[in-house]
Amino acid sequence: MEIKTSGQLYSKLLYIDTAILCCVVLVMGISFFTSTRNRFLEQNLNYMGMMSESANAYLEETSDIAEYIHEDLYKSNMELNDGLHYLTDGPAAYQQYRLDTYIESKISVYKGIETFFLDAFQAYQSLHRIMLYSYDRGVLTEYTRDGKGYRRYGDKTFLEHLEQGSLVEEDCFFYIKEIRDPINMQVKGCMLLGFQGSKFERIRQYYSRAELMVYSDGGTMVFDSTGKNKISKIMAEEEAGTLEHFLNAYTEQTRTGRYHTVSYLEKSRASAVPVPVILMILTIGLAVLILGEVFVRYHLQRLAKRLDRILDGMTKVMEGDLNVRIPSDRNGDELDVISRYFNEMCVRLDDHIRKRYLAEIEQQNAEMAALQSQINPHFLYNTLEAIRMKAICNGDREVGKMLYSLAVTFRAQIKEADVITLAQELHYSRKYIELFEYRYPGQFQTVVECPEEYLKTPVIKFVLQPIIENYFIHGIRMKEKDNFIRISVEKEETFRIVVEDNGNGMTKEELAVKNRELEDDIMEKQASIGVANVNRRLKAVYGKEYGIHMEAGTGGGLRVILRFQPGETPGEELPDEEAGEEVEN
Repeated sequence: MEIKTSGQLYSKLLYIDTAILCCVVLVMGISFFTSTRNRFLEQNLNYMGMMSESANAYLEETSDIAEYIHEDLYKSNMELNDGLHYLTDGPAAYQQYRLDTYIESKISVYKGIETFFLDAFQAYQSLHRIMLYSYDRGVLTEYTRDGKGYRRYGDKTFLEHLEQGSLVEEDCFFYIKEIRDPINMQVKGCMLLGFQGSKFERIRQYYSRAELMVYSDGGTMVFDSTGKNKISKIMAEEEAGTLEHFLNAYTEQTRTGRYHTVSYLEKSRASAVPVPVILMILTIGLAVLILGEVFVRYHLQRLAKRLDRILDGMTKVMEGDLNVRIPSDRNGDELDVISRYFNEMCVRLDDHIRKRYLAEIEQQNAEMAALQSQINPHFLYNTLEAIRMKAICNGDREVGKMLYSLAVTFRAQIKEADVITLAQELHYSRKYIELFEYRYPGQFQTVVECPEEYLKTPVIKFVLQPIIENYFIHGIRMKEKDNFIRISVEKEETFRIVVEDNGNGMTKEELAVKNRELEDDIMEKQASIGVANVNRRLKAVYGKEYGIHMEAGTGGGLRVILRFQPGETPGEELPDEEAGEEVEN
């Protein structure tokens, strides 16, 4: 078969590249610049929105803290009463009240209003200043984090801001909370909780392109990132709804309590593209290699479809469908050559698999027959040996019963189908155990447990007899009378026949070696072949994940587990003469 060179494919690519090169440069440059400009605008507007949200969140946080402190004051009678007396009494009367309260309450630590404020400073790090103002006396007391207080009289500016409900002093904005006497609900004064306005500067610096203003209802500017705006003009434009036009910017306005936030982004800066980005766009537009990459991606889409057809064909072959064929005469290039080779490979592979499959089936049948036949002379030899020993010991009629049990078992091995029911397998196993009941009278007990619904479950024949035989040859303790062997049928994810005894057992090292041999399906010719034979037959019929596993018994001895997964129930019901009582010869 002739194999073509790659010249035709690459010649086609070269001719098409030359034709579309100029169009791609122009369209890509304009499109990329426009999309970049829009992206910068969207990004800057998002930053402005996030800055507004951050400033508003800070105002909400400080408002909540002020509310919490105000509520906590009314939860403590001692601290509230101390604050009320401080607001209404003179210095001497207030000190006398504190002394009398301390003596009457007999407490170790007196908690006054200054203690309450000190706890508030420790609980809220964002709290910067606290002031207490008495309406009756006109005295203003400022408390600091070190627990000290400084008194002064409120001036005219302070009183004006107090009437407006908002106060800003020394880069600090306040929340005003009135303090009432809980008995008559009369207002005695107010508590001013101050927070730092410099936090707004940190927020603005994080979102560097947008500007931020924060001001109160009373017309006091809390923060202005530019320092150029007049509060009166800003409030008037906001009320008229023309603030965006006045600032010539995109704006976002929010209000939290008595405070307003205005974040804005000048339109001239909102969509500006940085010079390095413009240079990058020009470089991209002029880069021939990058343009070539764009074209190759476009043209390879056509080639990808053809490659997909080849990959789909390979996938179907992996799934077992060797009848798949790929069209190979459409383009006349290298991919068609690959397709023709692929089609011929499928034909030859299908023919090879058919021949190999038939050979493996024949080999497996031969191996199964050989394994099945191995058990016959081995089993017959040990059975006859048991009968011979009993006949030597006492020549009574019990030999006839033993011969009957042997005949039932031997006939089942010769005449039965390869797959029988669990009921039949357990019946033949019971007959085999009877032989050893004559040989070891009173030395062991047998228990057979199988739920009725499992009796018709199909299983390959003679999987239990070699396991039982292995126990009587290697496991039974001849000098003891409490030997037992238990056969039980279980079902979890698969069927399991468990043969457990309390005999001599095996060491951990011996169990590990034996299980490894069973897992690897190793069959030593010089060793006993019974257990290995059953394991190999189970794996051959049901799969490699099934077979025999050994472990130490719960009361000593050995626990042998046979795992299998049956299909449909084969065989026939147990004949009456085999299921009935023994026949005495």
